[in-house]
Amino acid sequence: MSMGLRLPNMRGIARRASAKAVFLLGFALLSCVAQSTSRGHLYRAGARRSVLDATNRKVFDVTAFGAKTEDQMKGGGNKANVVGKLSVQELPGGGIPGLPGGSAEESFADEKIDESGPDETGAGESPEEENGSAFIRTWVAACRGNYSGPTKVVIPKGTFLIGPVVFQGPCNSSTEPIVVEVQGYVKASTDLSQYSSPEWFTFELVDGLIITGDGTFDGQGQNVWKTRDNKESSSASNAPSSLKFNKVNNTLIEGITSLNSKFFHTHMFGCKNVTMSNVHLIAPGDSPNTDGLHISTSSQIKVLNSVMATGDDCVSIGQGSHDITVKNVTCGPGHGISIGSLGKYADELSVSQIYVSNCTFRNTTNGARIKTWAGESAGEATGIIYEDIIMDQVQNPIIIDQNYGAKKKEAAGPPSGPASKWKISDVHFRNIRGTSARNVAVSLACSSAKPCEGVELTDINFSYQGTSTKSTALTSECFNAKITSKGVQNPPLCR
Repeated sequence: MSMGLRLPNMRGIARRASAKAVFLLGFALLSCVAQSTSRGHLYRAGARRSVLDATNRKVFDVTAFGAKTEDQMKGGGNKANVVGKLSVQELPGGGIPGLPGGSAEESFADEKIDESGPDETGAGESPEEENGSAFIRTWVAACRGNYSGPTKVVIPKGTFLIGPVVFQGPCNSSTEPIVVEVQGYVKASTDLSQYSSPEWFTFELVDGLIITGDGTFDGQGQNVWKTRDNKESSSASNAPSSLKFNKVNNTLIEGITSLNSKFFHTHMFGCKNVTMSNVHLIAPGDSPNTDGLHISTSSQIKVLNSVMATGDDCVSIGQGSHDITVKNVTCGPGHGISIGSLGKYADELSVSQIYVSNCTFRNTTNGARIKTWAGESAGEATGIIYEDIIMDQVQNPIIIDQNYGAKKKEAAGPPSGPASKWKISDVHFRNIRGTSARNVAVSLACSSAKPCEGVELTDINFSYQGTSTKSTALTSECFNAKITSKGVQNPPLCR
């Protein structure tokens, strides 16, 4: 495994005319020193945010490392205090020698560095690739440069156009979590040829991370959505997610906005102990595959107090996920908060301990949903609770669909075709109320091969608020499900 910084676009590196620039970014691939101790004890679930705020930090501003706003790019920029154009000798360990350690919150933007030689750092690069290189240099200096102590990467006010970047750890600057503060407006390149893998901003192999600020990541997805024939086209999977967290532990993500992602807004894979709070993830309801947050092979994930308006699931909880909490989330438009889909691919891992509470769904296609494919994969989804939830004109407020992906049937009846091999059990729908946009407010379509067990419905209360004037009575449908009920049941529960 490389201990350095993985660059997402090797085509841009190959184009560089300068040997100096090649070394500069190549060094980021090789310069990281392995960190022997984990930072897990520094940011456990429930850690006091004020303790982290009180830590004095050295500030690494991306503009001090060569990043330019769109206004600066149009006007030629200001090169007076740029430390991005540095010689090979100035980069031992990825740091910037000659810069004093300084006091808390001291920014490298205030330091003047003497330069020698021609301006070669961005030779052959597009403006967004130049900014990507500057962002990467900033991260390397803050994560594992010569400065020893708590650090903060700052994206200041202004609009920055940027191609794909990878912020890779482990970091050895401090035993404190590294902070990334987003104050500005960051726009993604719309040139898909720059994305050698389907991610825009990637954080990986970092133990102890805080992403904060009131800034915005704009994926500019509308430029990509128009080129797709339909929402299920193969091109959808080739578009990059806006924020990817790959094997990132002990992390807080708060305050930021993600706008118009090309694919997923945020994606967590192989993560542990991550809290996402007070974020806004926004895209039009007809934008394809713009899941707010997709979680897979991760545990101890909390999604709190956030607003998600998307063209797909607000939160999708995929294979290998355990101990996931979603609380106080407003979802709409979108496809609801879903467990799955599960079972599409071989060797998918089981899912357990999922808790969704105090959420509101407005004008969504689904609400509380569990979905599995009928395929060769087998697994289990168990220990799932949806409770204290409000539905406002939701098309499928409560739904288990173990025939996901199959052609829809015209007439009512049990799922046809191959049966799903996934076992769904210990599922609880409690105190869920509001309005349904369809007559079938509760649909539990489980597998004939693996019937659902331990499905509880307590205090379910919907009224019809759809467009049909002929049939306004609400109904429920149940197939291959062992169900218990308590309290109010409106619609009446099927057996």
